[in-house]
Amino acid sequence: MLPRYPSGSTRLSAQNLSPEGSTSIQQDPVLLDALFHNCGYDLDQVNAIIDPILSAPAACQLTALYLQGIVVPQSTFVVTNLNSAQAITVLPKGSSWLVGSSSSCAVTVDGAGVSRCHAAISFSCCEGFYITDVGSDRGTWVNRHRLNSLERRCLRHGDLLEFGSLRVEFFISGEASQLLNCEETRC
Repeated sequence: MLPRYPSGSTRLSAQNLSPEGSTSIQQDPVLLDALFHNCGYDLDQVNAIIDPILSAPAACQLTALYLQGIVVPQSTFVVTNLNSAQAITVLPKGSSWLVGSSSSCAVTVDGAGVSRCHAAISFSCCEGFYITDVGSDRGTWVNRHRLNSLERRCLRHGDLLEFGSLRVEFFISGEASQLLNCEETRC
């Protein structure tokens, strides 16, 4: 499985990790720039999310791979280590990220059973993060329950996602208050 990322995403390689497991941001200014850009150049927002981003690999309990939804005021983005080096990668801010084997996907994964356009991870302030199977051949699974094609399922911190035979944990970090702007969720 060798994921490819579109331009605009940023990776932090494992070589920048210290023996204690923390990351030296000074060694990868591109990562810091991506975080500042996604956080509207607000130092307080970057400081609030940097620890959860750097500690996500250690939070994995079922697989070493993860997708992490980050919520900051007026912006959301995804961080992942779905690449051959399992390096931290910051994807551009948005509200939906396509996962699949096509190079046009935000998260491009070459893996057994991963369709060209497999699933979409999306965010809305009223529903939080959710996943939709977009017609994959081998299915999208959340906590071992298969989604029907075009079915939407809310994601929670710690959910296990499966795309074909690829297993990934999902985490949520950032401003939880951004999820409370609506009286009820619809997922």
